[in-house]
Amino acid sequence: MIFYFSGTGNSLHVAQKLSENDGSQLIDIAEAIHEKSFEYTVKDDEKIGFVFPAYFYGLPTFVAEFVDQLTIKSDSKPFTYSVITCGGSIGNADKMLKKLLEKRNLELDSSFSVLMPSNYTIMYDVPTKEEQKLVLQDAEKEIEKISKLLDAGEKGNFAFHGYLFLFTPILYPIYGIYRKTKKFYATEDCNNCGLCEEMCPSEVIQIENGKPVWIEEKCSHCSGCINRYPTTAIQYGKSTIKRGRYLNPNVKFS
Repeated sequence: MIFYFSGTGNSLHVAQKLSENDGSQLIDIAEAIHEKSFEYTVKDDEKIGFVFPAYFYGLPTFVAEFVDQLTIKSDSKPFTYSVITCGGSIGNADKMLKKLLEKRNLELDSSFSVLMPSNYTIMYDVPTKEEQKLVLQDAEKEIEKISKLLDAGEKGNFAFHGYLFLFTPILYPIYGIYRKTKKFYATEDCNNCGLCEEMCPSEVIQIENGKPVWIEEKCSHCSGCINRYPTTAIQYGKSTIKRGRYLNPNVKFS
C-alpha cells in the first residue's frame, strides 16, 4: 500500500514505479482526506509506503494532516517506508514523518529520497529541458535502487538531507506563512477548460464567470495549477510570468 501526494507528477511517478514493482495499491492522500478515509487494513507481508515531495524542507500540509488521523489495522507491525522527492534536499521531512507515525503506533523502517527537477516556479525558474532530462535519468536509476532495497526489506535511512536540515526549524514555518492564494490569478490566455478546479488538491479553486477564483486564504502551494494548466494562463503575482512550467513527462495522470 502506497500513500502519495503529488502536484506536478514527480512523486506520483515514483509511486507508480514502486507500485509496478510490487503490486502495491496506490492511494491519493488528498482524495483520502476529502473522503475522510483514514482507516486501512494491511496484510501481514504488506509494506506501507509514503511518497511525497519535501516542502520548505518539511512535510506538505496534506501529508501531516493525513498521517495525524491515520489508523492502520494489521496483525503485526508492517514494514513502513518513505520516499521523498526534492529539488536538492529533503531537510527534516523524514524525521517529521517519523514522529507523526510513532504517534500512530507505526515505525518508519526506511527512508529514501529521489532528486527530481525543481517545480516550485513561484519562487524560481524551472530547469531547462536538457537539465530536466539528466535529472530524470538519474532519478530512474535511484527509483530502481530503492525498489531493490525494498524487495530485500532493508532498513535504514538512505535519504539525502544536506546541510539545510539544520535550517528546517527556521525555514519550515515560512511555509505556513507563505502558502497564501491572494496572488494567484488567470490571464486572458485562460481557455475556460476547468482543469485547475478539477485537479486542485486543496479544493480552493472555483470557476466563476468562466475564470478560476481562489476562494480560500491558503492552499498547499503544490503549484499544480500553474504548471499543469495547458495555456500557462495561471500566474502568481509577477514572479511566474517569465518563468517556465514543469510536469514530469513520465507520469501517468488519471
